[in-house]
Amino acid sequence: MPTQNVNITDAQSEFIRRCVESGDYNNASELVRESLRLLKAQKDAQQANLDWVRAELQKGYDDREAGRYIELNSREDIDAFGREISRRGRERLLKENNASTDSIK
Repeated sequence: MPTQNVNITDAQSEFIRRCVESGDYNNASELVRESLRLLKAQKDAQQANLDWVRAELQKGYDDREAGRYIELNSREDIDAFGREISRRGRERLLKENNASTDSIK
């Protein structure tokens, strides 16, 4: 296993010492390896989230280019759109509830 020297602060050194003394880790190397695994997992999750956001933005750009969008120019337009979405949602739930009730009979 490769060895590397790193500089850490006194506070970081004390934290490592306490973690090892508590029995959570067998030694400083084990703690550092676990810390790096966690950091990598965090970075991977951030990248996956960024990739998702970029893909969703691209879908939005593609929809706009293809003319698949609704223009809302006033508060009234926004309110009316919200009411329409709510109405559609209620209808969908009603249909789903009726379908599940029918399947029980």
